[in-house]
Amino acid sequence: MRILRRPRAWAAVLVAGALLAGLASLPAWHGASATPQPEAPADTPEGEETVSGLELVVAPEAPVLTEADTEAKFAVLLRNTSEATAPEGSIELALGERFTGQSASEAAAAGDSGEAESAEATAAPRTVIATSQIDAVRPGSEQRITVSVALKDISLFTAAAHGVYPLYATYAASDSSVANSLTAFAPVVWEGPEPTASVPVGVIVPLTLPASVQSMPSRAQLGEALPRLDALVDYAVTSHGVLAIDPRIIVAIRGYGTEAPRGAPELLARLESTGIPSFLLQFGDADPAAQAALEFESLLQPVGFEFITRFGAWEATEPEPTEGDGAATGDAAAGKAAGAPAGTEAGAAAATSATASTAAASTDSGGSTDTNPGTGGDTDAEPTDSAEPADPEPGEADPEQPAAAPTDAALSAWPHGLAGGWPAPGQADHRTIALLRGAGVDLTVLSSTNVRLTGGPRASLGDGSALVTDSELDAAVRLALTGASETDRALGEAQAAARLALAANAGVTGLVIGVDRAGAAEHDHPERVLSQLTAPRWVDAVAHTALPEGSAQLQPGSSSEERTELLRTAMLNEPAVREVRALLEQPEYLDSYQRMRLLTLFGTRLAAPDEDFAAAAKQFAKRDQELRDGVRLVDTKRAQLVGGSTRIPIQLRNSLPFDAKVTLEVAPTSAALNLPERSFTNIELPEDSSERVLVPANSRVSSGESALLLTVSSSDGEFTAATGRLDVSISTTVETVAIALLGSAAALLFGFGIWRSVRRRRALSPRE
Repeated sequence: MRILRRPRAWAAVLVAGALLAGLASLPAWHGASATPQPEAPADTPEGEETVSGLELVVAPEAPVLTEADTEAKFAVLLRNTSEATAPEGSIELALGERFTGQSASEAAAAGDSGEAESAEATAAPRTVIATSQIDAVRPGSEQRITVSVALKDISLFTAAAHGVYPLYATYAASDSSVANSLTAFAPVVWEGPEPTASVPVGVIVPLTLPASVQSMPSRAQLGEALPRLDALVDYAVTSHGVLAIDPRIIVAIRGYGTEAPRGAPELLARLESTGIPSFLLQFGDADPAAQAALEFESLLQPVGFEFITRFGAWEATEPEPTEGDGAATGDAAAGKAAGAPAGTEAGAAAATSATASTAAASTDSGGSTDTNPGTGGDTDAEPTDSAEPADPEPGEADPEQPAAAPTDAALSAWPHGLAGGWPAPGQADHRTIALLRGAGVDLTVLSSTNVRLTGGPRASLGDGSALVTDSELDAAVRLALTGASETDRALGEAQAAARLALAANAGVTGLVIGVDRAGAAEHDHPERVLSQLTAPRWVDAVAHTALPEGSAQLQPGSSSEERTELLRTAMLNEPAVREVRALLEQPEYLDSYQRMRLLTLFGTRLAAPDEDFAAAAKQFAKRDQELRDGVRLVDTKRAQLVGGSTRIPIQLRNSLPFDAKVTLEVAPTSAALNLPERSFTNIELPEDSSERVLVPANSRVSSGESALLLTVSSSDGEFTAATGRLDVSISTTVETVAIALLGSAAALLFGFGIWRSVRRRRALSPRE
């Protein structure tokens, strides 16, 4: 019995142990299943819809808050660039401690992490001033709310604590598993610096053209830009600024002459007579830094303005008398008009005589000379009749003879301007400076990121001088002019106001604002933004000559490799495009047009890091191909020859912006077709038009297949624009059958008429 009980005892012990082990393992199993639960949404469809393309922007609606205000209004923008909907959530606004340094950008970088802040990042105390709710944001859209806070409820804004404060906006989604929290930063100026604090500020005001102007401005485009340009000149006068002028504006006004838009001559006269310091940019605001990166030996220049002056007209003026012959020669007069300093970025044409400029243009245009410059060479000069009055005496103008167009040198001359250059911000290197110095440019506008500055912003740089713009201030003004939304632009204004207030409070001896050239051209009223910027009491707008002097050491920058290579490709493709000039009645038009397009592609507006230069270069290459295929055969697959002789229509298309004159050569591929005329010369194709040429053809067979080989070439036959093949189906039996059918139908109709008349008469006879 003991032997039997012992196994039972062991069995009981084993069963009890198993039960205890099972009970002990239950909590551990439950804990293991609960631990990964928070990560489960990552493997669910909901987790795959997490919104990652969110951007939060906050800005005060007014860049400066004063004690006279009763409330502060803040704009908060939630932008959703993802493909999922951002959930609704809460917005919290908080203020940090007052700034004590010169810059607010470092605090902005530290405060805007783009994610939920860590414990270390939130160590600085913040005072919550408001909370609000924001609705869900659909994909590809944005949501903007305005949060109003009474100034009496902001404890930090006291009479003894004026200054600049960091503002933080935090977005917390209602479902944190769908969208992470975001934090945005903006500076807020509360009453500004101390009452006695101020900072001298110089402003470089650009007069540039919008991106829609790909070459020279048309009269309509120039007319649209005039109000904005006038307003910017007004601002430059009141702020003692320096004008940086795109020479295309000057050349267009002079090139159109009396045909220029209303107000254009007055603007030009104002620029020429005003005491405002100015300098010419390169045409199209071309970037000297990019040209230096391509190892150019000299600055890129236009090759003429004939495609503009063809639209112009000018009043006849009496030449100035001289001691030698009583009248100034054309070369001397043009040389006087072309007295621009050789160093201006306006171009080498202003540094040479009119004869040399014209000869260069003629040589570059294949020796073609405009016989009637006043009309662009579209019409020949009328022959002189012996009965006409005698030529006018020296010193008198002929009222019946249209005035000639100004020379290229006279069109681009700017003799009273500074010899200045302005590379793309932060991209100049020693090659850039050498290239500008080689062109005689001794004043260079550089960003503070491109130099190490000691002293004031009017600095010496090697054997020349420089105006050093404040990069933080430039970026803020650029955002204020080019921001994608009203909130973005308000943020730029707040950043600029904060930078100026902090600089004044810190005793900075001087700043220079380099107004963004693209922003000044695209904004409807850039002068209003700039006026608000320099209006506060702590901003002292001064002339650049009144700024303190300093010294600058270049910190070389560089253009992006992608941009440099794409510009190289465009430059190398220019000769291929200019080959098409052989088709034009005025070949020099295409030369000057294409070079101006190329200069515009070099523009500094496309050098900014946030610009898609590859897309711009792609569009440029597409237009190049359109110009190369400017005169072409309109595709016709087949023609039908139904008779013994006919005229086969050939359609020609001219997509060029200039009139063309071409030759069409036609040759049959077999003896089935006989062409009485195979060459059609001097076919005139007006710009952007189509023309039909009728080719007479005789068939030698009743039916069959043949084709015509087509060649479109220049009048001299040296350049072939297009070739093609037109298949022709010959079926003269069709004509025979058609004639027989028509004859039969006519005979039947005639017979039926006779039969009907006879029958009608017989029906009337008994009655009579």
